[in-house]
Amino acid sequence: MTIVEAIEKRRSVRNYTGEPLRKEHVTLITDYIAGLKAPFDAPSIRIQLIHTRQESGKVKLGTYGFVGGASDFLTLVFEKESSFPLMEEAAAYAFEQAILFCTGLDLGTCWLGGAFNRKDFSEPVRLKPNEVLRIVSPVGYINPKIRFTETLLGQRKNHFSRKPFESLFFREDFNTPLSEETAGIYGKPLEMVRIAPSANNLQTWRIVLSGNNLHFYRHLSVIGFSAIDLGIALCHFEQTCKESGIAGKFEVLNNKAPEKKGEEYVISWVV
Repeated sequence: MTIVEAIEKRRSVRNYTGEPLRKEHVTLITDYIAGLKAPFDAPSIRIQLIHTRQESGKVKLGTYGFVGGASDFLTLVFEKESSFPLMEEAAAYAFEQAILFCTGLDLGTCWLGGAFNRKDFSEPVRLKPNEVLRIVSPVGYINPKIRFTETLLGQRKNHFSRKPFESLFFREDFNTPLSEETAGIYGKPLEMVRIAPSANNLQTWRIVLSGNNLHFYRHLSVIGFSAIDLGIALCHFEQTCKESGIAGKFEVLNNKAPEKKGEEYVISWVV
């Protein structure tokens, strides 16, 4: 399965069969995450596959209902107060690579960053005092039965409630929308960014194409998971570019694209 196919196939799965991951899948996943390297020369990031199951067979997600029947989870851990400026973006980038790998194995996943019970996961991951458990995701065999919460949240709709292309991407400044047709070689990578998962589908990032470079921003007014969301978007963009043979690299520039109130510049894709 290609990266683009995995991105287009991935959805948030909240209902699992309850069957633990088979040995072959455990081996494939653990070998893959062992070979992952954090992007942007970030410090060490720990992604682990753990087996844990509450007595009820459900993991609470606060206002988002429950994940049912999950036995195995991917966990994302890094230093609490790292001085590295792109720590969360780098961590989310690597974690999304693991998510897409599992999607390619026909396994279900679901990004969880909110009200899950951290106590249930802290012991299996052997959390150190200077570390934070930032994200978990169930990973397992999808139960085809449609649960009420999935129906309510529109989970059966592909890429439910994503913003239009022209409201997320711009040319030269924030006043000129960019269409998929006029984006040229970046049309497909940007579309993969558009359908990326984000907290509450807020899509808290914007991209400005200036010349051959693209500048990535996040909303200052949105707190919580904007850095995580941007990391996922950066992963989708770069991995699609690599698969498509589009040359370039991420770099933080001093002379960035025009600024806009409420938008914080983060990084650029430089040809």
